Amino acid sequence: MSVNAQRCAERLLAVVPPLMQALRVEMRAGRSSDLTVPQFRMLVFFQIHPGAPLTKASEHLGLSLPAASKLAEAMTARGLLARETCAEDRRRMAVSITPAGVQHLAAARDAAVEVFTRRLANLSTTEREVLFAVLGSLQQVFNIPSEAEAGFSAGLPRMPLA
Repeated sequence: MSVNAQRCAERLLAVVPPLMQALRVEMRAGRSSDLTVPQFRMLVFFQIHPGAPLTKASEHLGLSLPAASKLAEAMTARGLLARETCAEDRRRMAVSITPAGVQHLAAARDAAVEVFTRRLANLSTTEREVLFAVLGSLQQVFNIPSEAEAGFSAGLPRMPLA
């Protein structure tokens, strides 16, 4: 049986959303109990988009700018985020994750990796090798950086805002 590109696309669209939901659940389950889900999501956003303006985070999180600002202010006070005035526009604040914030995310990622490792252990060695190769192919097709290029040593990929 020949599998064409359309069937692959259909399966990809069927598999990826529930897989991403499972990943989100495991990452959130691994988050520190002293972080709320919005705080955790804000850390993830600024890990992926370092130096992004707070307005982008508020849009991504579905929060008003004042609510996002209050959240970022509290996280800055805890040492999880750092806020700086943008050099180009002094009215704008650039926000970055701190090493303490990265540690929180790394712990959540480690917990998720542990869960996914247990699930994938049920596959045969050959199935895991095929899955690994297919994931590598998807990285190339969708121009996704490798684990090392994406900064996975710090827990999550870093990507520019579109």
